[in-house]
Amino acid sequence: MRTLCVVLAAAIVAGGSPVAAQSGREGLREQLRARIAAAGNAPLPAGVDQRTLPLAGGARTYLLLDARRDKSPAPLVVALHGGGGNGKTMVPRWADKARAEGIVAVFPDGIGRDGRMATWNAGGCCGQAMATKSDDVGFVGALIDELVRSGVADPKRVYVTGMSNGGMLTHKVAIALSGKVAAVAVVAGAMFGDEAPPAAPVPVMVMHGVKDQIVPYAGGPSSVGFVASAQARDFQPVEKTVAFWVKADGCAGGPKASPAGEVQTQDWADCGGGAEVLFYRLASATHTWPGAEVPAGATRMLEMTPYDAIDATDAAWAFFKRHVRP
Repeated sequence: MRTLCVVLAAAIVAGGSPVAAQSGREGLREQLRARIAAAGNAPLPAGVDQRTLPLAGGARTYLLLDARRDKSPAPLVVALHGGGGNGKTMVPRWADKARAEGIVAVFPDGIGRDGRMATWNAGGCCGQAMATKSDDVGFVGALIDELVRSGVADPKRVYVTGMSNGGMLTHKVAIALSGKVAAVAVVAGAMFGDEAPPAAPVPVMVMHGVKDQIVPYAGGPSSVGFVASAQARDFQPVEKTVAFWVKADGCAGGPKASPAGEVQTQDWADCGGGAEVLFYRLASATHTWPGAEVPAGATRMLEMTPYDAIDATDAAWAFFKRHVRP
């Protein structure tokens, strides 16, 4: 029904028939899937290695970019792709930053039928990973443990970030692995309203566009039919997600807020255990990673548009750098 509503709306806007809209929508969807799959099959950039992590539930794969300047343990950034992607789709967003800062970046792969159109089990979303109850939090935790054990990652500077479905999993990781992560950053992700607080405060950055049409700022089901069909629960409104973390981190008083504008920030810095909650409200951003290219075909099909008022990678790394676990 949701898909049909989207198709009918597209037909009305375009001034065409529902049948034509159905055909056009399906064609655009297949084009986008093909382009995402092509990106997922692209050759690995120099210095990025494919790795496998054996686990009790089955081996999992990830990409590793070790940009350390020496053999000492370095800050680790775990970057979780959005639904329908894989680790390769996050590499362009973090490779330059990793090399410039001398950090280790790791790009895990979610669960997908062909290893490319992958998703994460975030509880209320998404797709095959959710349907099979994939232990993706366990995977991320085991990956962190392996990189710390091998002397690659500094256990006091482990950071997790994610986009969309990867951002949803980032919230889960922050709650479940509060003793392992120094800070997290969520871009265009969501929570579902049934989460328990973490055992310890966690510094959290949330960045979300008010015009996000895939993970709506106001919450609820996605307005994009095939995304809504991948949900088991409605998304929480973004401001309720921020409020969850303000309460969970024991933040005192109100936030330090920037003036209203295109990029507005609210920063709760007086939180338990040295935590911080930083919220970026982007007035005209759609569902995108600010500062990055939008996949070909996504602009027409999903109304995703480039956004350069802020760079999400720069903002996340600046946030990470000021948080180190004691």
